Amino acid sequence: MPEDVTALIRQAPLSFLGTVTRLGSARMTSVPADDRTAVVQVDQVLHAPDAFKRLAGSEVTVQLSGELDPPAVGEAAAFFTQGMVYGESLAVTEVGRLPADAVQEHVALAATSANAMPFSALQRDIRDADMVAHADDADAVVIGVVVSLEQADGFQPSEHAPDWWRAQLDVAHVEQGEVPPGRLAVLYPNSLDFRWYKAPKPKASQEGMWILHATSGDLSRQAPFQLLHPTDYQPVQKLDALQAARR
Repeated sequence: MPEDVTALIRQAPLSFLGTVTRLGSARMTSVPADDRTAVVQVDQVLHAPDAFKRLAGSEVTVQLSGELDPPAVGEAAAFFTQGMVYGESLAVTEVGRLPADAVQEHVALAATSANAMPFSALQRDIRDADMVAHADDADAVVIGVVVSLEQADGFQPSEHAPDWWRAQLDVAHVEQGEVPPGRLAVLYPNSLDFRWYKAPKPKASQEGMWILHATSGDLSRQAPFQLLHPTDYQPVQKLDALQAARR
């Protein structure tokens, strides 16, 4: 797996195999064309947000990177892009480009597997690597099931307040940290405010791998640990990936 492919996927929310149909031209009137503007026919989407997974067969405007030589008309390549502008068409900014044959292995593998897109497996590897790095920085990692939920008291409501709730976990396995098996209180922000909405919101009877962070100050009087980061909850099966990475 070439490291540059992984690095480009991290930078780019959208990548595709495409063929340059025009240079110095744009499909969108709101995008000024210059010698680094290209119209590219999308031959196959490699990875993308849900809204852009069906771009194959369409033309998009690509503002080419100033750090790469412009491709020739008729040239096929793997384009890695970001900064999407959506209107009567789609315009993107190129952050990287690879020869088409550099990604053919992933295209061929996706065609014979259950992967939704050619880079699906690489995206899973990236998410697992990020999860492992996040767990390494945490104070505890446990497997447990939520047995009760209650609102934490003693906090004054205010704009953007986290609305702290407390989950009681029945811990069956301790992977990391000084945590005895059994009941464990964990705080989490139940607010849907933009500062907190991505934090895990435990549900009754939910089982999982919980990546925990020590509390301090007033919070420590409510529970020894808290959930804050979107990846602090993981399916139980992710324990295998964590243990494999640590071996």
